[in-house]
Amino acid sequence: MNDETTMARRTLVKGVIAIGSCLIFAGVTQAMPARAEEAASGLVDVQYGFMVNRRKCVGCKNCVAACRKYNKLSDDTPDRRRITERFDSHGKKYRVSTSCMHCDDPNCMRVCPAGAISKVDAGIVQVDKDLCIGCKYCFQACPYEVPRYNSDSMDKCDCCLGAGVKPGDQPYCVSACKFGALSYGPIDDLVAEAESLNHEVVRVGDACEPNCYITGEV
Repeated sequence: MNDETTMARRTLVKGVIAIGSCLIFAGVTQAMPARAEEAASGLVDVQYGFMVNRRKCVGCKNCVAACRKYNKLSDDTPDRRRITERFDSHGKKYRVSTSCMHCDDPNCMRVCPAGAISKVDAGIVQVDKDLCIGCKYCFQACPYEVPRYNSDSMDKCDCCLGAGVKPGDQPYCVSACKFGALSYGPIDDLVAEAESLNHEVVRVGDACEPNCYITGEV
């Protein structure tokens, strides 16, 4: 991001803050129909997330390619989804595909001084790139190093909302997985399903209560 663009955004943010008090009444008035619309979607209180089956992921990176293609990521935008190698308790290596964890309590949203990050329907953590000032506080605060930057702003997984996928519908990364290693849905349902099959279920981390789990036959 060049200095001119950064200054323009900072000026915009300051302007918004300055007139914010004048818009409180109008904001409240406008928020009411928005809340009604969210309630109508049925996804306000349902947290969605990802389940990765470590027995099925082969590291083909089809999910990574599909993410880049359908979200039309620019050449200078880092991958939103990554394949990493881990080791089980027996020292056996396996691969998992992860992206933003869409945490219950996202640090990135808490530290953003511009109010550019929010949780929307289905618990998706989304960034408003028009508000992002490129300060990188979110990157420093995220325990999973998810936020990345291109020449314009911060960039991360939004479950393909920007690509036209409706909240709760299947993101392109999941559709692209030919091996059934990647699942998406109400996270409580995904965990319950795996446990009903007597599969081991492990959350990817503790910080911020991430909504991404790793499973696989015991």
